[in-house]
Amino acid sequence: MNNYLKQLGTISLLLLSANNPLSAQVIPDATLPNNSVVIPQGNSFRIEGGSTAGSNLFHSFREFSVPTGGEAFFNNAQNIQNIFSRVTGQNISNIDGLIRANGRANLFLINPNGIIFGRNAQLNIGGSFIGSTANSIRFLDGTQFSAVNPTAPSLLTINVPVGLQFGANPQSITNQSQATSLIQLPPLEPRIPIPTNVGLEVLPGQTLALIGGDLNLNNGNLTAFQGEIQLGSVASPGLVSLLPTATGIALDYSGISNFGNIELSGSASVNTSGLGGGAIRVRGGNVTLRDRSSLVSDTLGNLDGRGINIQANQFRLSDRSFIGATSLGAGAGGDITISTTDLIQLTGSGFAEFRRIIFDAALNGTINPLERQAGIFGGTALTGKSGNITLDTRQLILREGAGVSNPTFTLGTGGNVTIKASELAEFDSSGAFATTFGQGNSGSLNIDTGKLTIRNGAAISTSTFGAGNSGNINVRATESVLISTERADSSVSTGFATNTIGSTGTAGNIEINTGYLLLEEGGGISSASGFVAINRLIPASGKGGNLTINATESVQIIGTSSAITSRVSRSQIITGTAGSANSGDLTINTRQLIIRDGGAVGASTVDAGQGGKVTINASELVEVSGRTRDGAFSSFIVTASGDPLVASLFPSNPTGAAGNLSVTTGRLILRDGAIISVESSGTGNAGTLNVVANAIALDNKSSIDASVRSGEGGNINLQAPEIRLRRNSQISTNAGNANGGNITINTDNLVALENSDITANAVQGTGGRVSITAQGIFGTQFRPQLTPLSDITASSELGAQFSGIVEINTPEVDTSAGLVELPENFTDISNQIVAGCSASGGNNFVITGRGGLPEDPNQTLRSNTVWRDLRAFVQQGNRGAQGHRSTGAQERSASSTPPTPLPSYPPTSFTEATSWKINSFGQIELIGNSS
Repeated sequence: MNNYLKQLGTISLLLLSANNPLSAQVIPDATLPNNSVVIPQGNSFRIEGGSTAGSNLFHSFREFSVPTGGEAFFNNAQNIQNIFSRVTGQNISNIDGLIRANGRANLFLINPNGIIFGRNAQLNIGGSFIGSTANSIRFLDGTQFSAVNPTAPSLLTINVPVGLQFGANPQSITNQSQATSLIQLPPLEPRIPIPTNVGLEVLPGQTLALIGGDLNLNNGNLTAFQGEIQLGSVASPGLVSLLPTATGIALDYSGISNFGNIELSGSASVNTSGLGGGAIRVRGGNVTLRDRSSLVSDTLGNLDGRGINIQANQFRLSDRSFIGATSLGAGAGGDITISTTDLIQLTGSGFAEFRRIIFDAALNGTINPLERQAGIFGGTALTGKSGNITLDTRQLILREGAGVSNPTFTLGTGGNVTIKASELAEFDSSGAFATTFGQGNSGSLNIDTGKLTIRNGAAISTSTFGAGNSGNINVRATESVLISTERADSSVSTGFATNTIGSTGTAGNIEINTGYLLLEEGGGISSASGFVAINRLIPASGKGGNLTINATESVQIIGTSSAITSRVSRSQIITGTAGSANSGDLTINTRQLIIRDGGAVGASTVDAGQGGKVTINASELVEVSGRTRDGAFSSFIVTASGDPLVASLFPSNPTGAAGNLSVTTGRLILRDGAIISVESSGTGNAGTLNVVANAIALDNKSSIDASVRSGEGGNINLQAPEIRLRRNSQISTNAGNANGGNITINTDNLVALENSDITANAVQGTGGRVSITAQGIFGTQFRPQLTPLSDITASSELGAQFSGIVEINTPEVDTSAGLVELPENFTDISNQIVAGCSASGGNNFVITGRGGLPEDPNQTLRSNTVWRDLRAFVQQGNRGAQGHRSTGAQERSASSTPPTPLPSYPPTSFTEATSWKINSFGQIELIGNSS
């Protein structure tokens, strides 16, 4: 029988060569114990014979190509589990027709010269298909089925294959198949569009693998409904191990040192969606998806999906291509994991398309879970849990509208988005999202990198639009975080957000740990209940989240967006509430906090919800300075009932109270109109402002403020060895239709110059209380009303009987022990102190202190002795509540009649005194010129 089959194979080969050379494309060789037999039937070829070992069937061909419309039919016995076929000739396999086999056999096709699947290529086999350009198939007992050395003794085995052995220069595999499906799928719920041009397809639950040199899917599709697709590109000799699993065949590339290129283009698709969801595994050097190509593994039904895993040196996605693994049933969606040694780069189709699909659709409630392009998409549309998305690389770059999204649309729980970029993570006009639109909670968004950059309209968000709670955002950037440049054509701010938008869900928390944090040109970080879009306020009833910044070196919040002219878009870090729920709290821990040119830090409420607390710990410096680009708004740190920006667009009368504000720092500096404030512009109460510092300095119309309109006045507590106010600066707890708040100051030296005031005044209420404990107070004093001088007041416009209290505590001189007798004999200091020093060469010797010092205490003053008194603030130094020197705690009602104020004098230039005289009152008078 075997000899008959050999003769038949030889006759078939001769007939094909002589009579139909164009169709002679499936040609057996004579290298097997029982050779393959090819029987032509027009453009089709029935393949029989071959050598059998147990349930394994071996075929060997000199050429193996299937013409357009043709068929290669492996007419194997039903008991065969694996068909191993090799091509031993020198030609590429061009397959543009159907490959078919009987039963449930797995089919292996290896051709080291390369394989091309044309547009009409199809598979109709019962098992899995593995196409490869490996040199040989290795088995468990060490034997090989080799295509490059077919003359070696072939010990055919009943063992399972353990690997594909590659040579030095593996050739490529190309797939262009757009063939229609030959498989009748079961009814699907929910009904989703399944493309009919499935390309190369295996039965549900089976594996489709292409492992070779470079892999090119140029407008070619691969489909394994609820099965598994394996793509591998090898660029060096080695073994790719085959590992049987319960769901198919896993590949192990640990024996490969270098990898080649895998490219999907021209709308190419790889799809393993189905009941339970399949798996996609990709391993290459450079993996590229472009021209609307896709990898999809959606989960239907109640079985869990198996997801998508890509390992490469570099991965690039562009031109509306996407990766998707969404749960569309009760089963959990599969995970999406992309790991590269060097780069992950996602490029979208432009910011306008990104805004339409992501931002506008979300805000308008029209977002479509299956409208996926230019990015990586997980998510859950029904009750199943979403899988996780993990990107692990050295550099991650998203730009031009690319996105990473893991949303929750109904009851299912959302998955996490985790980004690990050891060197750099850059989001430019792009975004990453783990949001919820339904009752299910969204996942968290975690970023671990060296440098993180978010700019040009990019957004990273875990917001909630429904009853579900949004996830947290956790950032660890060992070096720096840069958030920059809001776009005029964007409906949301550039930066981080965990808002609850028109929903009852709770917003997540944000925690950022870095060395340096810089926000500029309108960049922002927010966690709020409610949302302010362009010309639109979207309230919510869910609680806002907490926001924590830990920056070992500095936090800088600078300026406003130069691209926006219709509204103020300032750089800011905020928490807030625009509804009945409370705002979250804001905490900043750093060495230096710099806020300038309109930057802002704050927590506010514009409705009934309680505003959050703001806590700042800056070991070295807090500096706030300047105003917005248009001059309309100051740089500030604030907790507020009522937000100045929101109120300018949407006037409101908030009833919620503002939170407290605490600042602990080395130096607190406010310049050029800057504000630190706890305030209320509605009926809600203002909070309490506490500052503990080594020094506090206010200059040029800057203020520390706790003002209210209708609610109770806020309180201010300041503790610093030195407090200075200059050029119209102020410390204020003024009130409108309420009582003024309290001001408590503990310091060594309080200096207020150039009409700088400390006030606790009220318009339609009682003035507050000002309590100052200081070693010295310079340049200011209590007055019942404000004057052009520097004042301390606690007045009320209702009249003197409604004025508040001013209490000033300064040191007393203890005279209880009486006069102290001085010694009669002075220590002889003639040898210790030089009595005089003649100046020469234009030099001066100046003795400062209380009064002048005569050259000799036993002699009268000579005319050349100059009296110098360098004490400052002669008129107002160390004065108490009544304008005189305090000898202890002085408490006065602001309604007390003050003494006649000392005359004020215009500033004059100083001239060095050169002599003195005794005037008509018997007083010594210094004069600048000698007679």
